[in-house]
Formats: sequence, C-alpha cells, structure tokens
Amino acid sequence: MESPGGPLTRGVQPSNSVEAARDRAALAAALDPIITIDAAGIIQSASDSVERVLGWAPAELLGRNVSVLMPEPHRSAHDGYLGTYHRTGKTNIMNRPRRFQAMRKDGSLIAIELCVSRANVSAGGAPLFVGIIRDMSDFVAAEVSHEQEQVRSQQLLAEQTSALQTAHVRLRMADRMASIGTLAAGLGHDMNNVLLPVRARLNALRAAGQAGRVPAAEIKHVEEIRKSVGYLQQLADGLHFLALDPEAEDKASDGGATDLQQWWSQARALLSKAVPKHVRVSASLSAKLPKAAIAPHGLTQAVLNLIVNAGEAIPGPEKRKRRQGHVRLWADVLRDDRGEWVRLGVSDNGTGMTDEVKRRAFEMFYTTKPRGLGTGLGLVLVRNVVERTGGRVEVESETGKGTTVTLIIPSVQAREAGKAGTLENLVAIRVPDGRAASLIRHILEVSGAKVNEGDKLGDARALVIDPAAADIREVRRWRKEHLDGHLVLLGRPRSAGLWRPLKPVTIEDPSDLEEVRSALARAIAPN
Repeated sequence: MESPGGPLTRGVQPSNSVEAARDRAALAAALDPIITIDAAGIIQSASDSVERVLGWAPAELLGRNVSVLMPEPHRSAHDGYLGTYHRTGKTNIMNRPRRFQAMRKDGSLIAIELCVSRANVSAGGAPLFVGIIRDMSDFVAAEVSHEQEQVRSQQLLAEQTSALQTAHVRLRMADRMASIGTLAAGLGHDMNNVLLPVRARLNALRAAGQAGRVPAAEIKHVEEIRKSVGYLQQLADGLHFLALDPEAEDKASDGGATDLQQWWSQARALLSKAVPKHVRVSASLSAKLPKAAIAPHGLTQAVLNLIVNAGEAIPGPEKRKRRQGHVRLWADVLRDDRGEWVRLGVSDNGTGMTDEVKRRAFEMFYTTKPRGLGTGLGLVLVRNVVERTGGRVEVESETGKGTTVTLIIPSVQAREAGKAGTLENLVAIRVPDGRAASLIRHILEVSGAKVNEGDKLGDARALVIDPAAADIREVRRWRKEHLDGHLVLLGRPRSAGLWRPLKPVTIEDPSDLEEVRSALARAIAPN
C-alpha cells in the first residue's frame, strides 16, 4: 500500500480545495476501512472507519509501517513480500479478496477480508497501494456457530439412534418379561387346579387311616405324598406372587400387609430354587416380628431379585477356594424416633461390589451382567417396591467378602400411625411442561413425598410452580394459609419483586438436575 501523495493521502493538500474536501468526505463516509500505503509499506492515509474496526485513530497510523496491523509471522515477513513484488511484479494478494487476521491496537486479533489494488498516481511516479478491509468477525462467528450446530446435530442424531436401538432392546426385554409373567400366572393357576383335588383325596385317605379303615403302613406313603404336594403348593403360591403387578396391587390393597413367617413358608420353595446348585439358601427370621407394611407379592418379587443377584455373585466351585456359596435371608425389628420398622436382609458370601458398582447399583438399566442376560431393572424394581411403602433400601458390600442388601419397611402399625401425618409430605405441582413435571414428581416420590397434581392447591405443605404460567393471586392465597410452607419456582420470574414477598426458592436453571434436586429437597425438608 504505497507512496506519498495521491487523492486519499491525509496531510497532503491537493491543489483544488473543493476536491480535497470531497475526497476527505468520501474517505470519512466509507463503511469499510480503507488504507493506502506507499512502495515502502508506509501508511499514507486511513479512513475514519479504521478506528471502529481496528481501534486506531487514522492520525495514529500515518507514517507507520502497515505491518503494525499484522500478526506474526506476516509482520516480520511483510517487507520481504514487498521486495519480492518490486523485483518480480508477481503477488498472490493483488486484485482479489483474501481472508486474514489483523491485529487491533490492543493486540487482539480480528478476522478480515482484504482486497488490495494498485493506484498509479502520475506517469512514472511511485504507485500507491489501496487496501479495503472488511470486518469478517460476525461472519466467522456465524460460520463457527453453524459448524457447531452441525456437530451438535450429528451428535444428537447419534444419541437418538443409540437411544432408539436401546429402546428396541428394552422393548424386546419387556415383552419377554411380560411373557414370563403371563406364563407364571398360568402355571400357578393350573397347578392350583390340579393340586386342589389331589389334596382333597389325600385328606380323605388320611381321615380313613385315622378311623382305622386304611392300614397304618399305607398311611406313611400318604404322608410322604402330602409333603410333596405341599412343596408343589408352595411353588404355586410363589408363582402367583411373582405374576402380580406390585404397583397395581398396592394401590388396590392400600399397600398390603405381610406376616413374614407365613410368607416365607409359602415363598420358600420358589425362592430357594432361584440360585445355582453350588449355592444354598437359608433363612433366619426373628420371632414375633410385626407385620410388614408391604403386599406379599411385592415382597416376593423384590426378594427374588435380591436372591438371584446374590446367587450370581458367588463364583462356581472351580473358582472358589473357600466354603460353599451361601445366601442368607434374615429379618429383625428396628425401632427409632420415626417408629417401628421391619428389616429384611439378603446376605451373600460372593465377590462383593466395587465402589463404582455400588454407586451405580440402583441406576435404571445399569448392569454388570453380559448383554442379553441382565436388564439393569432388578434393583430398580426392589427400590421402587420398598419406597412405595415409605421404606428404604441399604447396601453394604466389600470386594471379595460379599454383599448385604437390607430392605427397611415400616410395620403396619407404624404405617397406620403415620396416615395422620400424610399431609405433612403433600406437595402440589403446577408445571405445564409434562416432561419437567414428570421429573419433579419422580424426585419427590422417591424422596417419600406425596404429590398432588389436581386443580386445587388444597392442604399441600409445599408448592412447585412455573411462575410464567401461574396465577400469583392464587399463590398468595395459598401462602396466607401456609406461612411455613415451601414455595419452589421452576425458573426465574419476570417480575421478581412481586414474588419476593412470597419467600420462594428459585431454580435458576431447570435443566440442572442437581439444582432441581437440591431445591426439591429443601421443599420437603422439615421446618
């Protein structure tokens, strides 16, 4: 960009003052920066727009080498570029736009498009080089954003494809589980139909023996048959428990109640056969256990999953150097300041869990079993069954020594006593977004809260709402009636000042799961 003089040069006054004023006005009005340099690369003029794009006032650039606007390595090599052009007359930059990075006055870089042309000022005189600079930062940012969006779209497509494949696997597994449930129900029903007349005839033979009409030696055979039939009856009862839907039956029976001694006598045959041959199952149930506030079928399904997992965690004889594999079912009573609980545990002497497996044990679809052999739903079912009773599940495990999973279930007496306090845990949800509402409901129910999604706020002690869709007048009425209640806002409201007197807990980022969990935990925490 060359040579002193010329119509665009600042500080050099053309002979015609009208022309000079016109040239200065044109230069000042140029939207894109315009810079002229002489043959040595010294800046001769600069338009006003240079300051907006590059941060230099036009007067600050006059007399400086144009390389001041270039980052390395072009800054050091620029004089060489000019020398090559003067010797050969060849250049790759002249008369066509090229993309570069320019250096601003503050040292930052900016994307530009540069177009350089030669201006012959007078016959035989040194030429000027005129550079027109276009700010490309917005365009480059848009290109980057577009590329990022394409990458995100590709990632999303890959994730959705993977999720679809996983969903297909889960659907096939669900179909298999449903088929097994149907089969179990059918087998249990048919076995009961067959066993009923058999047991009736055995009872008749037994009565005949007691009356002396059947020889005593034959009665021994009848008793042995009765034992076998009793075992088959236990299997039929176990299959019946296994086939029922815990959630549907719990709702129909108000949670149910189980005498553990009686339950074990019915379910023992089925549960004891759920382990490999190299593993034995034993039971140790404390005497005078209170009834557990759980339906027998739900308990059977939960314990079956635990016993199956325990048996599979015990290596076969060829890999074991110590005693026989053993799974022990035990039960006792726990009393604390929250009431009376029944503790039912399943302990094994298997390989135990690593910290990672223990941490993720209750994640849905997480499994350490080979693909196709495990659904990752067993422990999830256990937790859901127990938490519906208001209880909890605890896991203790040590690598190489074994695992104990304990179901802590309220007694029936404690459940009845706690019904009066049901409203203490009632939370109302007013969130139009179905996906968000479902997530919130799940987190609350897992935490033991009762959820109300009806039209009225009622006696809810906590309220979770979307402020953008809520009627603040209704919330104010609720607050007057529940001064100690907790109000959670899913997202920051537009008029924060109107909501502040209601003392809400605000979830700033509803997509942040940990923030949502933390806010909901505060909502159901005791005052």
